[in-house]
Amino acid sequence: MDKTQRRISLAEYVGELSTFLGRSVRQHLTVIPLGTLAAMLVTFFLSQTVPATYSARASVRLARLDGQDLMTPQATAAHMNMRTFLTRALGTAGPADGSNQRDRSLILDSFNARPNTSDSLILVLIATSEQQALNALGATVQQLNKDQEKLRSPLLSELEAQLALADSNVASLTRIRESLATSDSIMPSTTGDAAALALRRVWLLDLMARNEEKLAAANAELRALATRKGSTKTYPASLSEDVLIAQVSPQPVRHALFAGAIALLALLLYAMIRLPRSARVD
Repeated sequence: MDKTQRRISLAEYVGELSTFLGRSVRQHLTVIPLGTLAAMLVTFFLSQTVPATYSARASVRLARLDGQDLMTPQATAAHMNMRTFLTRALGTAGPADGSNQRDRSLILDSFNARPNTSDSLILVLIATSEQQALNALGATVQQLNKDQEKLRSPLLSELEAQLALADSNVASLTRIRESLATSDSIMPSTTGDAAALALRRVWLLDLMARNEEKLAAANAELRALATRKGSTKTYPASLSEDVLIAQVSPQPVRHALFAGAIALLALLLYAMIRLPRSARVD
């Protein structure tokens, strides 16, 4: 028995396949283009009946106190992705007002928060209008600040107490400086021993120098505390102004092209399967 097998080159295989495909298409030359066109037209008109939806993407700067994050980006993202958090946020803000349950569920199901940088998050959601998307993003950030107030309040109170104490210390040292600088304290009205008067002046000058040192240190501490509480070190979470909103549906042209490609492939396979046996043998 001859067990030798004839090897078929790639070019020959592709040529035979092309010939077979051409025969299949010729047998259904009318059905394939008409079927593809029909699928595209039906998909185009059906896609236009789909309600409009918009995808929104925004960056959120995370809250800080004294230059430190209240929560890490990973923990904040996990907190915001909780269903209970989103329910509280949307239940007290504009997106739920005047909209049906489908609009609300669309936001809840599509919302996603993920870490972006060491001090920011990326928020993504889908809504039925641009304004609804903006309202939903703002509501989530507002709810985040409310939830973080439990962490922020005691730390901020402690910082404010330190600031008030430093301010009181500066005021006290300032009054002492003004008192020491009066002419009566340097040159008392009652005359006495010249040596005693000289010693008194030396003593007062020494007190004034020490007071100035303490006052300078107190002012430096006050400025440092004010900086720690300032807008560059302490601020709540905020939504960036660069919110990207794009319409994701309906997109009838894209859907029609996709449906046409699927229909064309299906019709070609059908034509190849339905090709008469005699044509295949030829």
